Amino acid sequence: MFKLENKEKNYLLLKEKKLYQAFLYLALPVMAANLLKSVHDLVDTYFIGQLENSVAAQAGISITWPLLNIFLSLSSGLAIAGVAIISQFLGAKDKESAREYSGLLFILSIGIGLVVNVLLFLFSPLVLHLMGAKGGVYDSGLTYLQVRSFEMVFLFLFTAFQSMRQARGDTVTPVIFSVISILINIVLTALFTSVLNMGVFGAAIATLIGQAAIAPALLFMMFRKSDELSLKKEHLRIKMDTMKKLINIAMPSAVSQALSSLGFLILQTVILSYGEVVAAAFSLGNKVSNLLLIPIMAIGSILAAFVGQNIGASNKERARKSYHISRNIALTLSIVGCILIFPFQSKILRLLTNDAETLKVAMEYMIWVLLTQPLMALFQNYMGVFNGSGNTRYSLIISSVRLWAIRLPLILILKQFTSLGRSGIWYAMVISNIIILILAQNLFRNVDFERKV
Repeated sequence: MFKLENKEKNYLLLKEKKLYQAFLYLALPVMAANLLKSVHDLVDTYFIGQLENSVAAQAGISITWPLLNIFLSLSSGLAIAGVAIISQFLGAKDKESAREYSGLLFILSIGIGLVVNVLLFLFSPLVLHLMGAKGGVYDSGLTYLQVRSFEMVFLFLFTAFQSMRQARGDTVTPVIFSVISILINIVLTALFTSVLNMGVFGAAIATLIGQAAIAPALLFMMFRKSDELSLKKEHLRIKMDTMKKLINIAMPSAVSQALSSLGFLILQTVILSYGEVVAAAFSLGNKVSNLLLIPIMAIGSILAAFVGQNIGASNKERARKSYHISRNIALTLSIVGCILIFPFQSKILRLLTNDAETLKVAMEYMIWVLLTQPLMALFQNYMGVFNGSGNTRYSLIISSVRLWAIRLPLILILKQFTSLGRSGIWYAMVISNIIILILAQNLFRNVDFERKV
């Protein structure tokens, strides 16, 4: 156990000798928030799964996620760059530069969020048509996308806030706001879908309200004078040299996220070609997969802060050791999670759909989900160390190659030249995850843990 006076975030990141405990101490709040978010997604899926047109509704919502993620990739790219740069300045005890980049991150997040809102609303019909969505799938997807488009500014704002906080090791404050947002969301989803019978529109509007509700408090915290990195008017201006440094680190990550999301958009199109049932089953399997990835994603985000601050403090060996500690924790949690979920997979999936054929296909997919989780743990750990060290181009390489050079071509080859049917999708996912880890390990050897700013 830590002594109370040693629980300062910078101490845990830079000096605490018990790295395993430090990782878990900082990651637990993030895990809790992500767990609640995953529970919220399952609650959404549960209520939508009880609708009369549940298969079309679930398939429609499922195919919207890659498009949403394409736009959110800009936010993720900025957030990753924010953690990498701000944490390195904080490690070097240069708070004014950290504030300068925080201000720029804030401005860009608001501006890009507004642009994304407009683009997503206007182009949703065209993209859904190009994906081959028809009938109830198209109607559900369009409603969900256009309502969620108005959430983008609030989502971008929260991502910027979370990035600034995690860069200094504060994993608790973003979690508190996230929990408030999710609880509002869950209550309103139940009210709008089950009581008021608002269907997919109700689920989407509940998410929008939940995210918007915390925005005023986020702004107050970011500009509060007593805050360690409080923003002032002089920080809210764009300087070209500052912008260039931020973009140089953010761009590879943003492009990586966008290309991955575009690839998954194409993947969803291929899956939809197998029918609504397969698309709905794929969505259900991914809900459970996300539940298993919760601790892994939390560990990866904490790893980025560990690596960034220790690089800033010129503590290369601790930064390198953080990667190995993170890898061990992530792999262990992944294996334990799969063992715990396996006996209950059928019961979990039965809660999420009232369609027997969807349940059958989802059970088939779940076998592959559980088999690939340890591989995903290793993959996310590489992403964390690449992003935290400022080597976001490596993140771009491994995420793009995994999807575009291996998985998608393999899925199309298996679809056209074999009789595997939908099983070809599952085989391609496993093979791509194995191959990409070999490439990631080779790239990791080039990480020098030197300051990038």
